[in-house]
Order: sequence, then C-alpha cells, then structure tokens
Amino acid sequence: MKSALSISVITITCLFAGVKTRAQQNNLTDNPLKSKLDSAVHQAALIYLKDSSANGLVIGLTQNGHRQLYRYGENVKGSGQLMPSELYYNIGSVAKTFVATMLAAAVVDRKADLQDDIRKYLPGTFDNLQFNGQPIRLVDLANHTSGLPTTFHDYSWAANLLKGKSLPEQAAFFATYNQDSLLADLHKLKPDTLPGARFRYNSAAYMLLTWIVERIYQQPYDQVVTTYLQKHFGMSHTTPILTQAELSHAAQGYNRQGNQVTYINLEGYFIGPTMNATISDMVSYLQAQLAEKNKAVKLSHQITFHKTTDGFGLGLGWMTNLENGQRYFYHDGNTKLGFNTLCTLYPDQQLGIVLIANDVAGQERLGQLENNIRKFMQ
Repeated sequence: MKSALSISVITITCLFAGVKTRAQQNNLTDNPLKSKLDSAVHQAALIYLKDSSANGLVIGLTQNGHRQLYRYGENVKGSGQLMPSELYYNIGSVAKTFVATMLAAAVVDRKADLQDDIRKYLPGTFDNLQFNGQPIRLVDLANHTSGLPTTFHDYSWAANLLKGKSLPEQAAFFATYNQDSLLADLHKLKPDTLPGARFRYNSAAYMLLTWIVERIYQQPYDQVVTTYLQKHFGMSHTTPILTQAELSHAAQGYNRQGNQVTYINLEGYFIGPTMNATISDMVSYLQAQLAEKNKAVKLSHQITFHKTTDGFGLGLGWMTNLENGQRYFYHDGNTKLGFNTLCTLYPDQQLGIVLIANDVAGQERLGQLENNIRKFMQ
C-alpha cells in the first residue's frame, strides 16, 4: 500500500531499558527465518527496530489461504521477554469495518436496505436529518458521506474538569453518554451538504450506525457482533467488551511519551465503535475478507463512494484505492489505549496483512512497514 495513503501506525521491537544492544533486541522474535516470507518480514521488521520509540509488534499474514504469525519485541518494556502469543489488542477504528459488516449482514438478511432513510430506524420525528429534501441513508453513515458534524456533543466545557484525570476516569466520564444522550443530540443536528456527495471521516456517525444496528437486530451490538464472528468466521477472541478474565490477557499499550496506558473497556455512545481482538483472530478476519464466501463480506467490498480524481473510494467501512491498476482495501486504527493497527487486503494477490503495535508514535510507520514487507516478498 502506498505510504502516503496508509493511515496507520507504527511498531516494533524493544528498547530493553538501554541495557541490551540493538543487535540483542533484534533477536527478540519468534520468526523462524526458514522461508522467503520469514526473511521478508524480518528484513522489514529490522528497519523498524532502529526507531527508539519502537516497543512491540505482532504481524499476521495470509496468502492464498495460508497464514503466518510473527512476534517482535516486548509486551512490557524492560522485561526482556517476547510478547505472548495470544494477547488482546484494541484495534481502534478498524472496529468500523465490523459495524459495517453487521449492517451488510442485515441487508443480506433483508432486515434493512442500504438506501433506507436512517429515520426509519429512529424513534420519533427528525425533520432535521435531511438536506434540501435528501435524507441521510444507511449507506451514507457507512461510507462517511452523511454530511453530519464529526462531533455530536460539545464537551469543551468539560476540559478543565477532565484535566489531570486518569484515562479510566476520562473514559468513565464519556461512558455516561448513552442512547438517550445520542437521541437528544440527534434532534439538534443537520447535515451541511447533500448526503452521499462528500467524504468526511466521521466516528460519531459510525456510533449512530452502531446504535441503528442494535435497533435492527433488537440486541446489544456486542452480542450481535460476537455471535456473528464466532458463527461465520470462527473468531472466538474478538469482542467490543472484555470480561475481567479477558482483561488479564490484554496487551500493554504505551503512549507517545513511552508510558504505560491502562487497558480499559471503551463504553458508551460518544467515543466511537471499539473492538478488541487477538492477532490470530484478525488473520481469520482477513482470510474471510479475501475469500468473499460470506455474502455480507462481499457486499462490504462493493464501492459505494469514489473520487473521480484518483482511485480512492469506500465500500462499507473499508477504504480502497488502486496500486498499479489493482484495487486494494485497507483500514487503520489508533487508540489512546496505546496501540496502532493496520489491515490491508490485496484481492488479486489473495494477500492480507495485519500489523499491531503496542505504541502510538508515528502513525505512518506501519504503512511503511507494510510496504517493505511486500517489497521484500517479491
């Protein structure tokens, strides 16, 4: 994927508290170095290891149905121990692709239509949710073209209140923004352009879509999505909300200053969709995307918006572009919990790559890592 368009993330191995040499740090991996793919991944990873902000990285690849996982660096800085194999990571905005998949599944099951006016699924009357008579449709929420503001509620008044608060305290504050809060704010909003006409990335609109998915299925979103993922993709370690037992197996994230970040559940209807997953489950997710045997997955890849000036476009949740005339799909995620994620799909090569780092410095660096892996595979 072209690094200028890869919106994601960095990574990688560790610092070992300044005691061990860089060469010793590079040895902290489970890469067996037995195949061309192993060598390509390792060569790309070594480039990342040069950065002082790098800490830990997990890499998952699937090509022609075959999967491979790699680990580099530490989960806990200074431990000298390789990252455990099956940790949970918060994958940030990649969660939006799961919401879109649930919408697509509802369409496949004839519970909804992408062209439906969103007001069909909202309680009450919303004359404001239209622009010159053109309603906001479900597809407009799913491809970031609703025209709605990117923030539904102004919390600027709370800046001083939250100053100095810990991340769990801040998250608890925003978690009080519930379905009723969202509903009340919807009456105050209006699209500023014709729905479907302009792309503007919008996490708030995706939170609205998540709520609509709940109303379509008449179930909490976490139940809807976890049940679907287990049944259709065999993903039993992917969930928006971790139990206390699962939290004990969550990875350790780090902020831009290199400090540990407490892993918490992100709840409520303000922050945006969230998802926690293991690297193994994420590879299963990419395999399902590439196979396109699932009708909802296939629908989510259909282009619903594109720019005439270049190859950029959107399916449902997934962003897409062209490289050497071939279409690829991608999404990244960056979260205050201390993780960066990048997922890329190359249908023509039947290649999928997922990168997750437990730090948040330099979002573009995961894109460069992904580019290097593919370059060295050639």
